[in-house]
Amino acid sequence: MNRVSWKLLTFYFVGYVILQIPLLHKFVLFNVAFSFFYLGFLVFFPLGQNPILRLMVGFLTGLYIDLFSNTPGLHASVCTFIMLFRDTWLRAILEHQKGVLDINIYILKMRGVWLYILPLIFIHHLMIFWINYGSWMGLFMTFDQISASTIFSLLSILLINLVISKKPIRI
Repeated sequence: MNRVSWKLLTFYFVGYVILQIPLLHKFVLFNVAFSFFYLGFLVFFPLGQNPILRLMVGFLTGLYIDLFSNTPGLHASVCTFIMLFRDTWLRAILEHQKGVLDINIYILKMRGVWLYILPLIFIHHLMIFWINYGSWMGLFMTFDQISASTIFSLLSILLINLVISKKPIRI
């Protein structure tokens, strides 16, 4: 079984999460689409980790975003929820290979992007905007923000992952 490189995970945390804070307010398209590209750290977190560790990583990632974006508990709760069922969702929709811990865009392919990444980003954004607005009516009023932000976040996460992932070498 492959081992997780904690140095590499720390680098990814810095790349995704710490850079999100200074760029959070700058990555907005037409005051409608927001890019939450820190979600890429959670989506591409290695498989097969201890569930408690996954939940702690999700909570601490969201808490870090909450500390700097003046949203007490909003991102922490949503990120914890995403990490709660991420592995279960992935195993339910994709063929899981034993011993594969690292997931990236090359392993998932287009089917994995549409069936795994896009629904998780949509659920994340749905919860963020719904909780932020505070009522069921807000869900319908902010649906354009939810859908535009989902597409914008998906594109930014995929671009970042294409840059930092290693393409598998065929022999």
